[in-house]
Formats: sequence, structure tokens, C-alpha cells
Amino acid sequence: MLRRLLGAQWLAIGFVGGVSFVLSVFIARRFGPETFGVYAQAISLGSLLMILVDGGFGKLLLRETARASSKLEQYSEELHGFAYGHACMAIVLLAFLAMVNPLSLHRPTLLATVGAFGVIVLGQFSLAILRGQGRLVRDAAWQVSSRAITAATMALALWAGADAPWEVLAAQFLGAFLFLVLIMHKGWGRPDFRIPKSVYAVAVPLIWLDLATVVYFRSDMLLCELMEVPNADVGAYGVAFRLVEAFLLLASPVGLMLFRRFRLDTEAPVRATVMGIARLTLLAGGIGLLIFAVALPTADAFFPLFFGERFAFSGTLFKVLCFMLVFALANGVLGQGVFALGLDRRYVWTATAAAVFNVGGNLLLMPLYGVWAAVWMSVITEVVVSIGLAAALFQAWKNISLMRRSGSAV
Repeated sequence: MLRRLLGAQWLAIGFVGGVSFVLSVFIARRFGPETFGVYAQAISLGSLLMILVDGGFGKLLLRETARASSKLEQYSEELHGFAYGHACMAIVLLAFLAMVNPLSLHRPTLLATVGAFGVIVLGQFSLAILRGQGRLVRDAAWQVSSRAITAATMALALWAGADAPWEVLAAQFLGAFLFLVLIMHKGWGRPDFRIPKSVYAVAVPLIWLDLATVVYFRSDMLLCELMEVPNADVGAYGVAFRLVEAFLLLASPVGLMLFRRFRLDTEAPVRATVMGIARLTLLAGGIGLLIFAVALPTADAFFPLFFGERFAFSGTLFKVLCFMLVFALANGVLGQGVFALGLDRRYVWTATAAAVFNVGGNLLLMPLYGVWAAVWMSVITEVVVSIGLAAALFQAWKNISLMRRSGSAV
């Protein structure tokens, strides 16, 4: 059963990653480094907006579907409606702000970004419920369907001559909306705007955690615009980073399986649990080290071959970013383990510290080192996250040891 579930998830991720890579190649070749830099910045902004639209309800749906907590048990039937209600209000507010455009950015790109990523969140709510129920094969099938539909609309836009980021993002919005219609064909979820304060009280820390994570993982693209880093360099960085994200996706099914396993285990965590998390963390880090070793001799030839000579600089950046994978892949597993042990607050503090460190470092170093500051700050930030999460895991180890000693003394 485990092999079947993991196999389905990895097949879906392989399909999603492969299609996304091919799309990135065509988009990069059509746009060139400078325009692709704008597109990469729009994607980073979209990732931030998704946190606001999600409002922490994606994690709540996953967690409460797996096993209802005492605080939210009375709202288990209404939680999906609350999620839709919050998301709809957030999308409308963000669309209004995009129309007002107080920062004088490109309005069509802003609106297309809000639409594309906002509708994606609405579809992900249903996927979160499937994952909470353990229906990972159906979830994998829906991931494939979502990527196939959005890729088809984006490819059609490129075939029709789309040469601006907002046109590709508008096509992505259309595809995401069609997927939403597909999964809701048996009945639309009715948004419920009467969201109790007690629900938001649980969701707010999750919003903060997601926001802090996205800030330290994505904000450098937006800071490049603020610090006036050349768009060509940002485009090269964006292409390299997209490929790094593909490797991170491969680790996500393992993290999901870990979360479900420990969420459904109502017994107190044992020492073997901490050891198991530590072993899987080291394994993930070892895989990252292997990818880094392979990237060193191949990256310089890979990017010009697939993306064109204009993206040769991406190969140099990618080699450094692959060193980040040693820690990022480990953090993906370690983070789920920390959640499983109920150390949410420590994770929040770790992500917050990482976000402050990343943004502060980029603001200080980008004027001097440009895109290289973003690259190395990404690596060092993942090291900071590793230290924080490892400290949380070590604290759990100590607590377990103290509990055992207390039990022995009694």
C-alpha cells in the first residue's frame, strides 16, 4: 500500500515537474532573460498572495480531515465553506488593490497574477481534503489533471503568440478555473463568510508560518526589483531556481506520508520516532549532496542546451543553488517531523528568524553583489532553518529522555 501511494504521488510529481520544465523552456526562449525575470517576479508575488488567499485553511483542512482536534471539532462540517469564504474575500480584496495599483506596477500583470494564483488555491482546498483522507492516488490523479489543463491553456497562449508575462498568467488562470469547474462538477462548495473568531485564532499562526516560509524562500525575486538588479540576471536566477524547485517537489510525498502517519498516531511520541526522523533527514540531505555532485560538472552545458545561450549564466548560479538542496531537502523531512511532534511554535519562530535573516541580508548585500547575494543568502538561510529545526528535534529528544527517567524514578 505504501509503495502504491508513494508511487502514485511520485508519478504525479514527475509529470507535473516534467511538464513545468518543458513550459519553462518554451517561455524562457520566447521571453528572453529580461522578460523572464519579470515573469519570475510575478510568480514570486503570486506565491506570497497564495498565502493570504489560503489563510491557513489548506493546512487546517488537511489536519482536521485526518483527525479532528478538540478546538475545531464542532466546525468540521463547515470548515470547507469557511475556507472558500475566506479565499473569495481575499481574492476580491487583492483584485481591488491591483486595480488601485498604489505602487504603479503593471496592472494587467498584477490582475493576472491574482486571478491565476487565487483560483489555484480554491482547487487546492479539495486536494487538501483528499490528502487528509489518505486518498493519495486520487489526489495524484487530480494533480496531473490540474497541470495538464493549465499547461494546455498556457501552451495555446504561447502558440497564439503570447509574448508578455500577463498573457501567460491569464492563460494559467483560465486553465486553473477550468480545473476548478471539473472537480466541482457534482456541486459547488458554498462559501461561508461567517467565519468564527475561534477558527481564525487557530489559522493565524499557520498563516504566519506559511508567510514567513514564503518570504525567506521567494522574496529575493521581489527584492531584486527593489534593488534594481538587472532583469537579465534575475531571469537567469529564475530559470535556475525553477529547476531547484523541481527537486524539492520530489520530497513532498514523503513529508505528506510522515505527517499522516504521526497525525493518526494518538500515542505519545517515542524515542524511536525521533530517531526515525533523524535518519530520514540525513537520507534527504545525502540525496541533496548527490544532486550537488552531479550538477557541478553538468550545469554549464545543461542550461545553454535546453534554454539557449542567453541563459548560460543560469548554469553557474544553479551549481551554488544545488548546494542549498543539501539543507532544503533535509528541512522538508525535518519540518514534517517537527510538526508531528507538536512543536509548531518552534517551527514558527525558526521560519520567522529565517525570513528576517534572509530579507535583511539581501537588503544589505544586493547593492554590492547583485543576484549573487540572493543565491548565497538562499543557501545560508536554509542552513539557519536546519539549525532551528534540529534544535527543536533535539529538544524533543531531551523531553522524551526526561519523561523516561521520571517514569523510571516512579
